[in-house]
Amino acid sequence: MEMKKYLESRLQHLGSIRKIQPIKREASNRSFFRLHLDKYTLMAMVYPEENKEETERIARLTTLYNEYGLKVPAIKEIIDHRIILQQDLGKIRAQKAFSWLREGKREKALEKIARITMQLSRIPLEHTAAVLDTARMKWEMDFFVSHFAGNYSSRRINLEELRHQLHAMVETIGPVNTFAHRDFHTRNMLFYKDDIYLVDFQDSLRATAFYDPVSIAFDAYLDLKLLRPFFIDCLEKNGMIMDEEQFYLTALQRNIKALGTFGYQVMVKKNLTYEKYINRTVGYVLENPLFDRFLNQELFDF
Repeated sequence: MEMKKYLESRLQHLGSIRKIQPIKREASNRSFFRLHLDKYTLMAMVYPEENKEETERIARLTTLYNEYGLKVPAIKEIIDHRIILQQDLGKIRAQKAFSWLREGKREKALEKIARITMQLSRIPLEHTAAVLDTARMKWEMDFFVSHFAGNYSSRRINLEELRHQLHAMVETIGPVNTFAHRDFHTRNMLFYKDDIYLVDFQDSLRATAFYDPVSIAFDAYLDLKLLRPFFIDCLEKNGMIMDEEQFYLTALQRNIKALGTFGYQVMVKKNLTYEKYINRTVGYVLENPLFDRFLNQELFDF
């Protein structure tokens, strides 16, 4: 209620706002609202307090993505370095759309997503200072051990030995030489006017060349199943030079990182939204062709 009052007080210049509709919050400290005005709607992304660094980064990345031909919601206005008013792209996430698209349309969507992936990879590295390097990936593995492994194991396991194996795995990943969206999955893609728009790109960083591709190929929110080889083939046709070992290593790290996030959201934040994605993601890890080389099955008993 306080947030709505704040919005009402700061958005009077827009004219009559018929409705301020809260949008379900996910793994973020931001709040989202759909503003219903007389003739159109807007999205309001609202931070709990002033955040100049973040709002300026989103504005800069919005311009950058547009410069490289990537579709993202237009920014209408930034208020108090706390409210970002954006174009409303509707509610159709790629995750949902794939459930009703016919096979041919799914393939066309995956072809488009592959092109988007490679467009992202061609953005020069100097446009982001953030780096997903070995140290940061090790931190993500530690986060997984703390928030998932310790809570979801069906028996008592040696967490320190698991941590050691995960760190050794991460040390074989590299190089970090590609611009990446960072959260490139089907919940962060909106189908709008026959195109695909990216959202939640504020954490764009430098990563391995395969980070964004595996985020779709082994998406926790949508299992491509038999379409996975088709998607990988689309990536290669659009210029991705395949290194199978690095591809599957990156997928292993990315999925384990996701499990850490899910464990934290469910066990600490009591956000049960992510519980339904855990089994699929564990399956990706166990079925990864490099699993046995780096991880002991007895330490990954979930």
